[in-house]
Amino acid sequence: PTVAGVEEARAFARDHGADVIVGVGGGSALDTAKAAAGLFFSEHPVARHFSGQAPLPPRPLPWVGVPTTAGAGAEMTPNAVLTDEETNVKKSLRDWSWLAAAALVDPLLTRSCPPRVTAFSGMDAFVQAVESYTSRLATPLTEAVSLQAAAAVARGLLPAFRDGRDVEARTAVAWGASMAGMALANARLGAVHGFAHPVGTHLGLPHGLACAILLPAVVEYNMRAVGAKYARLAREIGAAAADASDEDAAAAFLEYVKKLNAALGIPARLGEAGLKPDMIDDIVAQTLPSGSLAANPVDVPEEDLRALLLQQL
Repeated sequence: PTVAGVEEARAFARDHGADVIVGVGGGSALDTAKAAAGLFFSEHPVARHFSGQAPLPPRPLPWVGVPTTAGAGAEMTPNAVLTDEETNVKKSLRDWSWLAAAALVDPLLTRSCPPRVTAFSGMDAFVQAVESYTSRLATPLTEAVSLQAAAAVARGLLPAFRDGRDVEARTAVAWGASMAGMALANARLGAVHGFAHPVGTHLGLPHGLACAILLPAVVEYNMRAVGAKYARLAREIGAAAADASDEDAAAAFLEYVKKLNAALGIPARLGEAGLKPDMIDDIVAQTLPSGSLAANPVDVPEEDLRALLLQQL
């Protein structure tokens, strides 16, 4: 959602004397409700909070999340991702008081999602499960949730993509998305999401699509640090045999991700989605301060960020 959109939603809620804000829809709708509720009692314009010129108010208006896509897990997180259209900057506002008062997750609400939305939102959930699992801030508790989330999404995403009426598949992905949201709220994410915000803004891509395209390259980059974790993921989702070596299982995970993207019709490189060489410096500059990048399991210096993007052309 945009800063202006949140400002409009907040004004609407104030004008109607709202006691609670209910967000119904995908991640953007939920983040709009979350931010409007979080900033409801502030005297400052939303833009001042977004730019860091004003602190977040000490208390929010309660809000309720009702997701109609299975992807962002925004009903489970304390952050709202906003875009300032004037500066072309996309980033999160975050406060633990912004957690939803209630989350109503009904997989039947996702049955009408077209295949394209199912694919992109589902891959966002999968990437969030993977990155929260490999995050340097992960704990045994978040790791357990992340593994279950990844397995659930892997089990349901392709069947849901192929047949949106498959309630069992829709349920698996919905559970996986919500669990991934719970995990990332505590463990944060990684380089994919560090890149994804500026990439999505510059290329005009849906967030989940940007994440999906970037995942194979980041997995390959992180392999030296968390190969054993990728191996565990591969075994958990059925991409590798239980007795496979860590090296073989980690390689199988990378291959699984590439094949999953292909099956969902997702491009192999950002160049196919519009990335141009003259965008790279701006994207790198906006990626460097990202909290998601800071949680990546291995440091990614500026020159490596640039190299990763050049490989995507």
